[in-house]
Amino acid sequence: MIEEAMPQKVVGLVMLLMREIREHRLKLDEIDLFSEDLLGQGYTETEINAAFSWVFSRLDGIEPAEVLFQADANRRSFRVLHPIETAVLRPEAYGQLLEMYALKMLNLEDVERIIERAMSFGGPLGAEEIRLMVHTILFEEGNSGNTSNAIYFSIPSNTIH
Repeated sequence: MIEEAMPQKVVGLVMLLMREIREHRLKLDEIDLFSEDLLGQGYTETEINAAFSWVFSRLDGIEPAEVLFQADANRRSFRVLHPIETAVLRPEAYGQLLEMYALKMLNLEDVERIIERAMSFGGPLGAEEIRLMVHTILFEEGNSGNTSNAIYFSIPSNTIH
């Protein structure tokens, strides 16, 4: 078995944490209990800290149930791939995108950006490549929900004083 690179492992770990929160309706103070278990599963402290940091910044002090279980009419629909897109995205890759969307890790715009990037790379792309693209959106570029760890500076107006 090939070892996953750190970015893909972090995205997989975020998925695992969000899945656990959703399935077990965990509270914020219960999430920390996973750290030791994750270390035992082979994740490094750096990977765990990155994933927890993203999850906690996403929750921003709000209980997970309020984030993951709130009614959202837009989440009832899903995107059907064009035949050309299905040639580029393997089923497991698209399945992971749909799961990340369902876990509210990605919004519709993020999913579209990833599909567009996948099309520009050509394919077929699997789950590992998609996780790398997702890592870029979540941790480097930021996404429209401002849930990333990226830092942005506002540009002052062009007015000279």
